[in-house]
Amino acid sequence: MDRVGIGFLLLLGCAGGWWAWGHYKAPSEAVAGVAPVAAPPPAASEQVDVKPDYDAIVEARLRESAAENALAMSPPAAEQKQTEFNDQNYVARQPDNILESRHILSRAGQPSTERRAADRPTGSATATFDWRDARRQRSRWKTRYEYHNGVIDTGSFCRNYRRGSIEYRTCRKGARAWLAERCGDGTRLASARQRMYCHAHSGFRL
Repeated sequence: MDRVGIGFLLLLGCAGGWWAWGHYKAPSEAVAGVAPVAAPPPAASEQVDVKPDYDAIVEARLRESAAENALAMSPPAAEQKQTEFNDQNYVARQPDNILESRHILSRAGQPSTERRAADRPTGSATATFDWRDARRQRSRWKTRYEYHNGVIDTGSFCRNYRRGSIEYRTCRKGARAWLAERCGDGTRLASARQRMYCHAHSGFRL
């Protein structure tokens, strides 16, 4: 190939390069000339009005109240029992398993039926006694008498004799002396029946 051909090829190559460079630069300048689009500003955070959960608050308070009540009603822990005692560590404590005094008093203040019956007997009995009159003559008499609630009926003596007769009056005198003997002189221990005799003797009428 001669020099003319080589020069022609070089000219074509240069022309193609300039053409490619023009097409490459034009889009870049076009892009560079376009104003950049500003990004939208971030949206301001919306303020949300948060309301308290009243149901949850009430439920929590109820749980706390139930726990406090259960703790208050639980029995106290058992005290440790003291097994060693001396002058330094002795601590007095209340006795265990004792009844309240009001129960004991109520029982002690109510006498039994048997005791009330023994203190205030009711029934009848026979009295046998001797009587010595003014002429020193001795006679023996027997009569029944009655008593009600610990009180002797003095009118029941000598009913087996005619009222107003000598026998009746003599029997009554002997009955009164018999009651005086049964009452005693105060040196013996006074029983319920002895007090009954003393009361009858003091109120006896011939």
